[in-house]
Amino acid sequence: MSRLLIIEDGDEYVAFARVFLRELELEAAQSAAAALAILRARGADALLIDLRFDRAPVDALVGDRAAVATRLFGGDAARALAYVQDEQGTLILAELRAAGFLQPAIFVHDFPPRRLANLQKLYGAVAAVPSLEAGALRRLLGAGA
Repeated sequence: MSRLLIIEDGDEYVAFARVFLRELELEAAQSAAAALAILRARGADALLIDLRFDRAPVDALVGDRAAVATRLFGGDAARALAYVQDEQGTLILAELRAAGFLQPAIFVHDFPPRRLANLQKLYGAVAAVPSLEAGALRRLLGAGA
């Protein structure tokens, strides 16, 4: 493991990784489009993905908000937007998998076991850590202790 692509709507994960995961080469993307461009140009060995993207520009979000509004929220566009923002990390992972990128993905989120198992069933190599903790991330990334 040497190249980590961090996908988040801020810069907290990148700042953390620069200090605590210095042994890794880091790339950063703040949208699905940027992540796809980086993966196509330079690749990555693993993905560290933020789940919530509530600071991202709305036009940078992936996911069919109109369909979500109709299917889940009785046409309520505001609730659909909140849902897409809350699930943006998984929606981005779906886009990356659909484009053929199968790198291990790690979320910093305390998923219930059933939800994590479902993500693994849908998207293959998916793991989660409940918080940004260097040791846990190193173990998952195979980067040593």
